[in-house]
Amino acid sequence: MLAVHKGKVLLLDEVSSTQDAAIEHELQSGDVCVSFKQTSGRGRRGNFWDGTGGVAVTVVLDSIQPHIPIAVAVTLAGQLNNLIPHATVGIKWPNDLLVNGKKLAGILIEQRQGRFLVGIGVNVLASPLPTSTSLNEIGAESNLENVAELVASSVFDASELDENTAVTTWRKRDILVGTMQTVRSGDNIVEGMVLRIDPCHNLVLQTSVSILKIPAASATIVTP
Repeated sequence: MLAVHKGKVLLLDEVSSTQDAAIEHELQSGDVCVSFKQTSGRGRRGNFWDGTGGVAVTVVLDSIQPHIPIAVAVTLAGQLNNLIPHATVGIKWPNDLLVNGKKLAGILIEQRQGRFLVGIGVNVLASPLPTSTSLNEIGAESNLENVAELVASSVFDASELDENTAVTTWRKRDILVGTMQTVRSGDNIVEGMVLRIDPCHNLVLQTSVSILKIPAASATIVTP
């Protein structure tokens, strides 16, 4: 059983989504839902997350600070990097963790029924797509249960991280500044070079005609 000390752990053989299961089983703040087989996982903006060969974890919190997505990303990246010290886990703003340009983990935070659901998927044994990678492929000797415990503890650690520390640490792992990106903001899609990112507030993009400041809440990096 996972050694999570904040609440109870619900370990399910198979789920459509650990976030849906957390609501269905009425989990409360501090509780954790874990599955090693998630059939209909979600990413940001309704994208599909293929959890084959990985772990899916949802941690329930009763409240969060605005910087919690950044805090979760940096704490999880640090914990995963401890398993693969020969590599670098970078953060592709706002919610993806990458190694060598390939996706290792994703984060999705939802608010439902008065609770905040911090959902995380990590590729452990295998990568489901050519554009992704896994801990074992990178050289870690990891098992699913240990990674699930690491993920849950990362969320609890993140909930205690102040904004300044989270943002400062996040900048050290950012992989987008200085690169050309396509960004969706609302119904608009723009292309340009990322000049800087204030992860809790704005993305600043140099387009062919101007410098745009795009609110973080409405911006999504379009994956090629």
